[in-house]
Amino acid sequence: MYAGTCTQYINGEKVTLHQHNLILMDKDIVQQIESTGSNDILINILLKNDSTMNQLFDYIAVSTNEITQFLYNASHINTLHNNFILFDLTHQEVAINLVESLIIKGLTKSRQRNKSMGLLLSTLILELSQSIEQEYINFSDNTDDNLLPIIQYINQNFASVTLRDVSAKFSYNTNYLGNKLKEATGKTFKELVDRRRISAAQNLMIKTNCTLADICDIIGYQNTSSLFRLFKKYLKTTPSEYKRKVSGPLKQ
Repeated sequence: MYAGTCTQYINGEKVTLHQHNLILMDKDIVQQIESTGSNDILINILLKNDSTMNQLFDYIAVSTNEITQFLYNASHINTLHNNFILFDLTHQEVAINLVESLIIKGLTKSRQRNKSMGLLLSTLILELSQSIEQEYINFSDNTDDNLLPIIQYINQNFASVTLRDVSAKFSYNTNYLGNKLKEATGKTFKELVDRRRISAAQNLMIKTNCTLADICDIIGYQNTSSLFRLFKKYLKTTPSEYKRKVSGPLKQ
């Protein structure tokens, strides 16, 4: 947030940005931005592909801090991508200068622009770890590569998958796999599935005209009561209220 303020909803959670606030978001984040005023300036800096993020690790180690682990996760296919980190740079002069330098360099047509921006971004990442205000992290530690195919399978089959099914497919004891997922991600199997379901439901509400019944069918629920409980638990609102907030009245 370069100047002024802006209200956003990140995965359904209201976040009000003030000057010098910064959000780092993964590719599957559900984001809505409310109208801004004439004096509000909000700037997006996009990393267009995974190779760009991988190049950052030419300058910094994956294990350096939580932000580098975030980027490592974001650059891989077989992981969940609905993570975000909110930073407050108000008292971080070096970080503010680095962000402003990124903006200035991005607006130039210098032959070395991309390389310069990569170096600036790498330096910024090292500075950001002291400024974390809020975060939602939903990925396994990068040392648990054996779990990545399992997480991908859950991510792709969330509408019908059970822990027993996953355990059988990957030849694990059910209790052992449940404990392993909890240890690696900080979430139970049910929480991983629930968060994937609510992310899918949010996207359907924003991007389609699906009814509540349609959404329940797509994400694997038998009735709208289950969807209601899911939204109340994670977003503190109802599906109908959420739909009205993001795009207007919801068909029943």
